[in-house]
Amino acid sequence: MRQTGVWGGDGVDDQASWLKVSVPFLLCGLFLAVVWFLLPTEQWLLLVGMMVAYIVPPLGRETIIPVGILLGLPWWLVAVALAFLDFAGGLFMAWNFPLVLRIPYIGPWVSRFTAAGRTFLDRRPWLERLYFVGLIAFVALPFDGSGSIVGSIVGRMLGMTKTEVLSCITIGGIIGSFAIALGIDYVVNLIPAGAGFWVSLAVFFLIGTALLVMYRSYSRRSETNA
Repeated sequence: MRQTGVWGGDGVDDQASWLKVSVPFLLCGLFLAVVWFLLPTEQWLLLVGMMVAYIVPPLGRETIIPVGILLGLPWWLVAVALAFLDFAGGLFMAWNFPLVLRIPYIGPWVSRFTAAGRTFLDRRPWLERLYFVGLIAFVALPFDGSGSIVGSIVGRMLGMTKTEVLSCITIGGIIGSFAIALGIDYVVNLIPAGAGFWVSLAVFFLIGTALLVMYRSYSRRSETNA
């Protein structure tokens, strides 16, 4: 696999650099403006809060999507919103990675994630052998620290181009968000209509705990074998 080196600047002027910084945020604003016409004000504010929570660690789509669906948001809208955020985050990282490293607090945070990503790759060499499909799986599956930001860093480590990394993040975000949303929507339909919010939340908590135990057991077994 070829190595493309560090994503540096593209030799563009300041105006183009500002466009690269602002376009991902403008796209998010446009998305929220469109959704404003589809939802009541309360649900729109709830969706905005969920999108902000998704951006700020440590919450991931495996937490945000069930909560959003339980609170009455359409499953497809929650999936589209988080997949769109993955795309916007990947676009921002692809265009502005050197700038991100110079931001106080955020730069060192990204550097720590770079080290964590290297450890992740060392434990899962199949990601480097199947780098394109592997990065899609990394973004789609609820691994610890997965997502558009860390996915961009891992893509750089794998020597992928910006276009390849953005494609993987977009595809992985769509697959992961819609898979979880469809699964949660199916489980919601199995719960009796009069069960109430707290019963539904308890059911999801039990399912989430069981999946977490299974994942931790698998991780320990893989590390032992390695």
